[in-house]
Amino acid sequence: MRRVAAGLLLGLLLSLAWADGLREAKLSVRGETLELNPPALWDGRELWLPVMHLEKLGLPLEVSTHAVRLTTLSPDQSAAHLPLEMKRGASCAPIRDLARRLGGFTRWDEPSQTLTLLARLQEARLEGENLRIKTSLPVAWRTFKLENPNRLVIDLAGCALPDVPVPLPQPSERVHAVRIGQFDPNTVRIALEMDTPHAVPENGLHSEWQIALTPTSLAPVVAEAIDAPPVVMEEARPVEPTPEPFQMPVLQRNAQGVVQLSVPLPEGARPKVQFLENPLRIALDVPGYLQEAVEQVMDDPNLFVHTLRAVPVEGGGVRLVLELSRSVGAQILSGKTGVTLNLRAPRNTGGKLREKIIVIDPGHGGAQPGARWREGKTVIEEKTITLAISLHLAELLSREGAKVILTRAEDKAVGLYERTALSNSANAHFFISIHCDSNPRPNSASGTTIYYHKNDADSRALGQAILNEIVKVSGLPSRGVRSDSVLYQSGLAVLRTSTMPAVLIEVGFLNHSFDRAKLVQPAFQKRIAEAIAKGLKAHVEGQ
Repeated sequence: MRRVAAGLLLGLLLSLAWADGLREAKLSVRGETLELNPPALWDGRELWLPVMHLEKLGLPLEVSTHAVRLTTLSPDQSAAHLPLEMKRGASCAPIRDLARRLGGFTRWDEPSQTLTLLARLQEARLEGENLRIKTSLPVAWRTFKLENPNRLVIDLAGCALPDVPVPLPQPSERVHAVRIGQFDPNTVRIALEMDTPHAVPENGLHSEWQIALTPTSLAPVVAEAIDAPPVVMEEARPVEPTPEPFQMPVLQRNAQGVVQLSVPLPEGARPKVQFLENPLRIALDVPGYLQEAVEQVMDDPNLFVHTLRAVPVEGGGVRLVLELSRSVGAQILSGKTGVTLNLRAPRNTGGKLREKIIVIDPGHGGAQPGARWREGKTVIEEKTITLAISLHLAELLSREGAKVILTRAEDKAVGLYERTALSNSANAHFFISIHCDSNPRPNSASGTTIYYHKNDADSRALGQAILNEIVKVSGLPSRGVRSDSVLYQSGLAVLRTSTMPAVLIEVGFLNHSFDRAKLVQPAFQKRIAEAIAKGLKAHVEGQ
């Protein structure tokens, strides 16, 4: 009986452990996946790392019983103190939050269940005969030489370029040209064209340091983020082959109306693809060599592309930009010899907006207020703002002649699945859900994000068309059109269960003072509704 009871108790404990929503995960730092026991835990948004492993990160931290202090921040700053939480019996630190506070960022990879911790390059500057480099977090770096032309190359492992490009150092008598680029997803490469490349020291693990470019220069480390032994680096890489000259690809339309663009690539190469707005663009970063920018203007509206442009990228490679004449459903197919981009008119587009059925979904309602913010005795609730925007939008679309269905027209609660059941039963053409964003740390994030489900190209096109108009009038940053899989493995319920193209618009952050000041203004709410209506019309009618 005791064995049976013990077995039942063990089974109960295991079931409770798995019921907490946590998954074992991996952590990659400076290009290396750490061996962790006990493992890190992923809850769908945050990676929780047992405090016993924090020293492996090499970050400027002090750990106490209940919190972590970030020693590079002033102790009187609230951001300097990061509370710890108990996860499966271990005291853990939230790594994504920690990285944000230190100026770094993280990238989650669902297939490998791995979170990658990356620094941002903050500075690369020539000071006399020295090169000064600064990153937001410590990186493992090394130098090596390349020929034809002669170059000194500095690779920063565990680093990424910032959203706003770092100013390039001005050439000097010794350094003829400087290039900075993202060599691979985890490595920033700095290349200096020099007659006689030289570097002291040749490797290290720092967040701020100097490299001497002549044998007589002294280059002490300016500021070390950690007190760590030198990193043993592999020998310099062999001379890299000169990349193939880039050839501008040709847009072709097949009998099914699909526009195709094929770009040959070296085996194993994968392009970086971005969907951008204002104007609508698709950008592909691919290997290759291009002396100067090339541009082609397309006269055929059936190609969906107004301008095709190729520009050289700092640090090597080519950015191919398709400036779109309308929103498109885009599919990227990668093969052994290259990548093909298929473009087509998105589902339910064509004709006039007045011929369409539109479901507008004001987020939350009733006893479900959504995000909240208290200012003195005043409480600002997400549900109120989303309803105001939705009512404006419904009026505008009705004026266009469209049939409009609101999932709620007053302050009442509506179930998630009721919302999509209503739109599915009405055979609606489009589903638009309106929300306000929020996060655990006030004033840490700002801007508009639009989500679509998984890899649904038609919903992504709808979101891109709407965001293209919102950014023109909102005064808020664009956070892009994103797959809901970055939030939850299964996606968002109202997007996952919609049978028509569907988007969820996070207009702005209610817990950011700049966004909130706009969100509560009736004039701003009306401008956002007008932008959504304009973007939807352009999407439907191909404007």
